[in-house]
Amino acid sequence: MKYTLFYLLLILISLFSVCKKSDPVAEQQAKAAADIERLATILDSPDRQKWQMPERVVAELRLKSGHVVADIGAGTGYFARRFAEVVQPKGVSIGYDINPTMVEFMQRDANNRGIAANYRAHLIPSRNPVLEKNYYDLLFFCNTYQYLENRIQYFKSLSESLKPGGRIVVIDFTKLDKTDEESGEVPGNLVDKNIVQREFKKAGFKLKRDLKFLPSQFFLEFART
Repeated sequence: MKYTLFYLLLILISLFSVCKKSDPVAEQQAKAAADIERLATILDSPDRQKWQMPERVVAELRLKSGHVVADIGAGTGYFARRFAEVVQPKGVSIGYDINPTMVEFMQRDANNRGIAANYRAHLIPSRNPVLEKNYYDLLFFCNTYQYLENRIQYFKSLSESLKPGGRIVVIDFTKLDKTDEESGEVPGNLVDKNIVQREFKKAGFKLKRDLKFLPSQFFLEFART
């Protein structure tokens, strides 16, 4: 009997040890979620308000209720959620990102803010994007240009997703003295404004506006030719 109890005790201890073992996948997911939360705190810092001027940017985009906007490379949704508030109740803002954790963060954020009906988030590949045809009033790229692959073909592919009169807006840095903590931009990777214009021309777009109100960034608006 005492041996039976002894072996039973060993089994219970073994089971307890197995239960206590960490789940590598769960730990990785928890770490990724914590990293995104920290990044969101950085992206929403008061300092970014000064140089990004989000309220002025949104105003210059001239969005209306009912518009459909795609924020490509949306990250934690810094602009995507702002667009959702402007285009509601009939419009929609969709935050696209290549990182699943970013997409999950935006989805949670939309629910927490009570704007999920007008604010969605989806994955998008870094090349050959496939979006709904003739659907978007605006495609928006902010601090994203250097990460796009095969850009001329990329924008040719996206041109079919625009409604008649639809636009693409690109906002990015003109120069940086060092890697920017808030955006992740690296000085050596920045794409010159003139190169952006040439690439869009080759992709079948014309420059509509070149705004210069941002202190360290350009604001280019394009339409199909």
